[in-house]
Amino acid sequence: MGHCRLAAGSALVAALVIAWPVSPHAQVLAPDRLLTVSQTRDAEPPPAGPPPLVLDPSRWEFSLGAYVGRPGGYIRVDEGRTRGTRLRLNDDLGVRFSESGDASAAFHLTPRDAIRASFLYYFLRGEGLLDSSVVYNGEQFTAPGHVVTNADFYRVSLAYERTGVFPGGFLTGSVGLTYVHLDPKLTGHGRSNAEDFYRQELPVPIVGLRLDIPLGQGFGARASIGGGGLPRVNSGRKEGGTVYLEQIHGDGAIALTYALTKNLGLDVGPRLTYFFQREKSHEDDNRFELIDFGVRAGVTLRF
Repeated sequence: MGHCRLAAGSALVAALVIAWPVSPHAQVLAPDRLLTVSQTRDAEPPPAGPPPLVLDPSRWEFSLGAYVGRPGGYIRVDEGRTRGTRLRLNDDLGVRFSESGDASAAFHLTPRDAIRASFLYYFLRGEGLLDSSVVYNGEQFTAPGHVVTNADFYRVSLAYERTGVFPGGFLTGSVGLTYVHLDPKLTGHGRSNAEDFYRQELPVPIVGLRLDIPLGQGFGARASIGGGGLPRVNSGRKEGGTVYLEQIHGDGAIALTYALTKNLGLDVGPRLTYFFQREKSHEDDNRFELIDFGVRAGVTLRF
């Protein structure tokens, strides 16, 4: 089933990226062309070819972004022999919108090679009205009543990037590791209960591709796809027996970019995120899934 989820997450991300290959963090430089007085009077200048693409020589790159989306997915948490209720984030728990903020810093070892550290914080909060009793982490929340959800999580990544030039744009590949801290909590009838998914968390390998295409007049198009995961592996923890971890990540985005100055750029466009985590032991089978689509806007500074 894990392979099916990986295939489904990858298909969602690939469909978004293929839809529109959407400025590069490199600059398009054109050599100066001078016309003599006689050339100007006697003949038209020869047609200019496309300007050559040159990698940005900046050493440092910092970016900030904000995102608003429409989340889907579910959460289910067992406790011993008590099976948890499968709770949909949107319909059951009232998580109607997602918000996130991200930041990254990259140091370019050469114009082609960089090391990038990234941080993403996801806000997933809502309030749902129960029309039937539910069980979460061994505790029953009875109906009628409201249940408040806080499923915030953060993600830290470190990756190596390599950029190449091809006719018309730039292609950047990356490989690295990511770590997620997830501790979803439900509150209702004056009681709270949380499940510490992060205790079973391991660093997850990720890879990515980014395509940057200059469009002229400071505008550009960008498309990116990335993801990774772990099959069912031993997390190294014991809780009702050995706890096994399964995890999948998938991200895809397209954006229109604009260079305000040589060093400062803006970007805006849609983004799709898929995240799945499962922890399975002899007693428990806990799952969290997020499928989120929305719009991100960001700013990038290079020097």
